[in-house]
Amino acid sequence: MFNFRSGQIFFVSWAALCLSFSTTFQFIGTYETKANFIAIDNFSNFYTSDDNHLFKFSPDGTYQYPYEEFKYGKIGMVDVSNPMKILVFCPDFMTVITLDKFLAPLTVYNFFDLGYQNISAVAISSDGLLWFYDNTDYKLKKIDVNGNITLQSQPLNNVVSITPNPNFMLEKDNVVYLNDPEIGVMVFDIFGNYSKTVPIKGLKKFQVFQDQVIYFESNKLNAYNMITLDLKSIQLPDTSDVIMAAIQKNRMAILKTDRVDFFRY
Repeated sequence: MFNFRSGQIFFVSWAALCLSFSTTFQFIGTYETKANFIAIDNFSNFYTSDDNHLFKFSPDGTYQYPYEEFKYGKIGMVDVSNPMKILVFCPDFMTVITLDKFLAPLTVYNFFDLGYQNISAVAISSDGLLWFYDNTDYKLKKIDVNGNITLQSQPLNNVVSITPNPNFMLEKDNVVYLNDPEIGVMVFDIFGNYSKTVPIKGLKKFQVFQDQVIYFESNKLNAYNMITLDLKSIQLPDTSDVIMAAIQKNRMAILKTDRVDFFRY
């Protein structure tokens, strides 16, 4: 979920790790925008956002729906891993808004009203509830639509022998991943029990596919295998002024300073 402007390593989405150095990319369209973030869901729909707007595009790059909100401050994080319940986090007001597939608001969570003062990472769960990391007691927590805690971890400063300050998290295939650039990717089971830490540091955003952490760095898509520790990468078809990239199945989009370009491969 995200501080889109900071750092050099950004989130990508990956459905099938089938790219190789011989992959051919076919340009299919472009859309002028000054967005600072791009993502793609499991149905290959693309999303771009700036400070106060979120836009949805079809797999072929056709503009579909907008979301606009100013009263909660700037958008800091977006999670599209559940396309039917998209998460938008506005950290200035400690507020999470969930949206349906048409980008219409569903639920609003205000962490201040719920008694939390310092939340740095949030994620949507597969059952439509909300994961977050509480920087006050150092616990990973899951709450329902009424704000009731349904699951929580042990204090992580005791578990990993250092006080985490995570910047990103996600749930994938009944596993929760909590990222701290100084520690690495902390891995938990679906009940919030700590499993291990993947020793890749400096990440800002990433996606997970079949035991691999997928991220964008130095104009390449990288896939780090958490089991074999192998690293694979591929150069993008266009590397000038790239902010970030998103890829899924046979579609990819590259976000640049003034537009987003859509590709088929």
